[in-house]
Amino acid sequence: MSESRNLDPAALERLQRLGDSAFVCKMIDLFLDYAGKKIAEARTAQGAADLPGVQKAVHPIKSSAGNVGACRIQELALRLEDLARDGQAEAIAVSLSELEQAFAEVKPELEARRKTLATPGAQQVGE
Repeated sequence: MSESRNLDPAALERLQRLGDSAFVCKMIDLFLDYAGKKIAEARTAQGAADLPGVQKAVHPIKSSAGNVGACRIQELALRLEDLARDGQAEAIAVSLSELEQAFAEVKPELEARRKTLATPGAQQVGE
């Protein structure tokens, strides 16, 4: 699979070493569901001018994104958390849009990796 600016395949390889293909698939599924919900919570909080709510919503995205190698999402979640803590409401709107876009871009990449791993006989993430 081609290199992506949004996805670090080494993270999925680490997950593969910790478990197996089914474990990696489960982690991808959990991330896609959880991050999608947390991004929606952040957008709702941003719309209500609830900066602590934005910070609370994006905080757990950092580690879950790191687990599956969604490096761009991890970076943006960190930036959003800092912006919320610093009261930068206008910058949050822009960064949140970037986070939503990054999630929209990485989602099909992770789904494709998951599909490959879920195929009978799949052995390695990097294949």
